[in-house]
Amino acid sequence: MTNESSENDFTQTREARAEARRALVYKRCRITTASGPDVPPPFDSDKPTIRIGTAEDNDLVIRDPAISRHHLEVRLERGQYVISDLGSTNGTFVGSLRVKEAVIRHRGEIHIGDTTILFEPAETEVLLEPSGAERCDDLVGRSTAMREIYTVIERVAPTELTILVAGETGTGKELVARAIHARSRRKQGSFVTLDCSALPPTLIESALFGHERGAFTGADEAYAGVFERAHGGTLFLDELGELPIELQPKLLRALERGEIQRLRGERTIRVDVRVVGATNRDLQHMVTLGRFRGDLYFRLAVIQILMPALRDRLEDIPLIAAEFFRRYGPELQGTGARALRLGGDACRVLESYAFPGNVRELMNILRRAAVFAQGDEIYVSDLPPEVAERRDHMPTSASSQAVLLPDASVPFKDAKAKVLDAFERQYLQDLLVRHHQNISRAAREAGIDRRHLYRLLDKYQIEIKDRDHES
Repeated sequence: MTNESSENDFTQTREARAEARRALVYKRCRITTASGPDVPPPFDSDKPTIRIGTAEDNDLVIRDPAISRHHLEVRLERGQYVISDLGSTNGTFVGSLRVKEAVIRHRGEIHIGDTTILFEPAETEVLLEPSGAERCDDLVGRSTAMREIYTVIERVAPTELTILVAGETGTGKELVARAIHARSRRKQGSFVTLDCSALPPTLIESALFGHERGAFTGADEAYAGVFERAHGGTLFLDELGELPIELQPKLLRALERGEIQRLRGERTIRVDVRVVGATNRDLQHMVTLGRFRGDLYFRLAVIQILMPALRDRLEDIPLIAAEFFRRYGPELQGTGARALRLGGDACRVLESYAFPGNVRELMNILRRAAVFAQGDEIYVSDLPPEVAERRDHMPTSASSQAVLLPDASVPFKDAKAKVLDAFERQYLQDLLVRHHQNISRAAREAGIDRRHLYRLLDKYQIEIKDRDHES
């Protein structure tokens, strides 16, 4: 397979995935006790793992003395339900056949102890109409793409479904997770976050699952990881594409079993956690490359939400700017800023900019402009040079490239450096967009060494979506 055919960044796959927003499809099941000494009411669930037994910590408690404390488990794997006997004394039977593990694709009877339960898998499809709202908690925007996401959040928040939020850096993936938590049945519980890219591989396992005292050098006290701290609430795992592959089986087990074990710990700890994951990489493509486990991907991506880049919803900029000044106005005024609104010309310039850093970059631009503006509103001259001096911020041909005008009010050397910096920054941004973040191809076209290209990108703090793209 060529590099061109295998590249799957979010820009290329957005159109293919757009239709997925139109309908929300997910699995759920009903478990009815048909006969036995105890007949609890029908149990409806969309949880990916359901435990059945006599112990009170099961999802479905059946008081039958012939049933074990933790008798049976039902797991949703790759779109189908799998039942597993948990080492029960009297066994689990599908029809007359005793099973250790079996797939149930259709309505059927399961016999445990002196009880017969009827298991009915179902598929729920909900057609999604764009919400009429212009915001969802801290998410702001009136574009169709955002209003469809609001609808998805409203529909999935009350469920127990695991959700994967994908999109470029700075698009607001954590805000989606927080909105889901705030509208869920777990809203009184903790919302705990872990950025998988912020820790070295040697510490991620401890951050996830905790450790006992003496587990490694410097572990002077026992430590509860994020799964324990999120018990009863929501765990947000950011940048899942950075999770070392050797840790992925342990994360999968925690998700499937609802159990973790601290480093150097001897006991298993039950955890009740809903996981919302996020990534700026194409995990499905990483699965094909062997860089991410397929079983973990399918377990995380029960429902996927794709956040649009800001350049694909530029009409939301006035609303985002108004919300920014409403929220941060008092803080900015404390620094002496007076300009707490966006002028019309400045807004039009921003609406023609590509925003490689998305909403996060817009907020940084607004913060800087508000502090340095001299008037009561932000003008074009208050915007950063790389924004204000461009008349066409999308990738262009050389013939249509805008001319960067020097500032004659400063010394020649400074004016030249300013124009050169603005040119280099925009050239690099356009180069990466044209080659879909492929560093090798971009370096070849530019006629420079890859290492030199990396140094230039670091100099201008230009993020690379995926440094693994090679030719």
